Amino acid sequence: MTYTVVACDPETKALGVCLATSPLAVAARCPLVRGGVAAISSQCHSDWRLAYRGMDMVEAGASPEEILKALEAEDRFFLEYRQFGIVLPDGRVAAHSPSNGKYWTGHLVGDGFVTMGNHLAGPQVVEAMHATYIAETAVPFEERLLRTLEAGFAAGGETVGQLSAGMIVAEPGERRPRTELRIDMANPPPTEGGDAVRDLRRVFDEYFPLVPYYAKDWLDNPTLNRSQYLEHRRAV
Repeated sequence: MTYTVVACDPETKALGVCLATSPLAVAARCPLVRGGVAAISSQCHSDWRLAYRGMDMVEAGASPEEILKALEAEDRFFLEYRQFGIVLPDGRVAAHSPSNGKYWTGHLVGDGFVTMGNHLAGPQVVEAMHATYIAETAVPFEERLLRTLEAGFAAGGETVGQLSAGMIVAEPGERRPRTELRIDMANPPPTEGGDAVRDLRRVFDEYFPLVPYYAKDWLDNPTLNRSQYLEHRRAV
């Protein structure tokens, strides 16, 4: 019921997850990103405990492959019901897709990223995402993630529509994400023509120019308002 890209920016080592699904509030349940540590999405009958277990194991020195083996041993539903993708700052990647599912479920692993999904229109969704992430090297990391998600949407996504979507990106050495956007419920819902991927694009286009402002520039400049900041950027 979810399609996702999990990736590491090879230049900045920022880590990110971008995803969409038909249930509510996917960004609050499936992704977990810690700058300098790992980006994870635990989805398809998602269990948030698996993401935290994986993150703890990374911090203890485990490899992505070791984490998958440990989760398989600890969670009796892992093989049949869980989908799990993890990327580390050094580009190491591992992913697991479950065997139980009426609709297409699977993943593709690339250099420093994984595209994956479950209950999708077909393999073309993940294939389009994989190809787009490889191709979109000339744009900022967040834009690259969102274009990858949009490629999955254009390729069919979930046939019932996407009710929620989100993006989380974190940099090394930072305690909070530099970008964390959530569409918890598309308005109107997919049954009435709405879609969370389009909503995420709308919010992203407004927010992304302000990432440096919210992350750093206004922290010690309380008189610098948003309009002044945007005017300064346009003038530079």
